[in-house]
Amino acid sequence: MSKAVENVLNNKDAKATDYFELVNIYEYSDLSVHKDGNTILSMSINQFNEVCDGYEFSQKCSTSHFTIEESDVESVTGKMLDGMDTCLIEINMKDGSRVSVCIYHTDTNAKREVRERFYESDVFSLMDYLNDDTHKVMLVNIHDAFGLEIKLNDIKNCSLVETEEAYEMEIDSMTFPLVDDSCNEIYIKENSSCDTILIRPYGQPFLEISIFVSKKNSN
Repeated sequence: MSKAVENVLNNKDAKATDYFELVNIYEYSDLSVHKDGNTILSMSINQFNEVCDGYEFSQKCSTSHFTIEESDVESVTGKMLDGMDTCLIEINMKDGSRVSVCIYHTDTNAKREVRERFYESDVFSLMDYLNDDTHKVMLVNIHDAFGLEIKLNDIKNCSLVETEEAYEMEIDSMTFPLVDDSCNEIYIKENSSCDTILIRPYGQPFLEISIFVSKKNSN
């Protein structure tokens, strides 16, 4: 069990939002809605936001979301499942339904930008960064939360191209859409000789592109 989960579960005065904010720490969680013994909705999530009079659970960089009204909530509880590094949050609704949120691998599943010292960037800054002649892309790692992993080295082209509708991230023969900043996530971690860029492109809420960049001395 991670310290963040432990702090919430051990807090007798924890509010609903304290439980729900745990979703924002981890790569992915599963949300399901149950009523009368049936599962009526199931979706993976990786973002929580408190909205007007309610709570929104969603998939980043997409339009997929599930919202509940605060006034419809009867109670919120949380616990660790026996023998598993999984936190179960249960939201009991006044209509008799139950919303469950399972957060898996709480010791190892934290988002990279949470674990490490990244700062948030944007499409325009990324374009300027990649156009800088002192920056050379050395390695690209593409992976998602469900086991996909592609490693690329000897990169011939890594650039951000403006199109009529948006921007496209081109990595050799692969292309990923980047639209306005509210639909993408871009992070950068700077070091003296090598930087790391993290990108979550639009429409791929669980996909992460890691770009490792060597910095040459411009003098």
